[in-house]
Amino acid sequence: MMADRSRTQRVPASRPLPALLLAGALASCGGPQGDPLLGLTCPAPTAAAVASNTYDGLDAPALEAKAEDGDRAAARVLGERYRTGLGVAADPARALAWTRRAAVVENTTTQFIVAPAVGKQPSFTVPINHTTLAAGDPPALVELGQLYSLGLGVPRDAAVARTLIECGRKGQQPWT
Repeated sequence: MMADRSRTQRVPASRPLPALLLAGALASCGGPQGDPLLGLTCPAPTAAAVASNTYDGLDAPALEAKAEDGDRAAARVLGERYRTGLGVAADPARALAWTRRAAVVENTTTQFIVAPAVGKQPSFTVPINHTTLAAGDPPALVELGQLYSLGLGVPRDAAVARTLIECGRKGQQPWT
């Protein structure tokens, strides 16, 4: 007896719809490897930034001391020097670290959630950390964007580079 093929449904070898839905969901939340810098809060336009040549008379240890004390412009200049090798040995990793320190302000808050007791299991507290990123020194944002654009010290990433450069330029132009 011959099987009625008009009633038999073929099951496709792959099901692209669930994969597309998953990819869309991941993309909407930054993707599985989304860079947190893409969600950076851009600075409000400010007055002119401190010029790099303001620190010309300082050597690397003096700049590092100022940067450690919170001087973002000094951290930016230190990053520039490590990138170009001016007065120090060129070091892309250090250039990235100092430039990022000048460009990005990390704010971490901790929230504690109490899980109730269940059966013989006692209640316990779970700390949840949430870190937000805000923009720091606008010229450092542009510099950090250039590092991402060139792939110096970080994997090349055009989207992050564009976001950082645009954000830095917005912070440097009080007239727009």
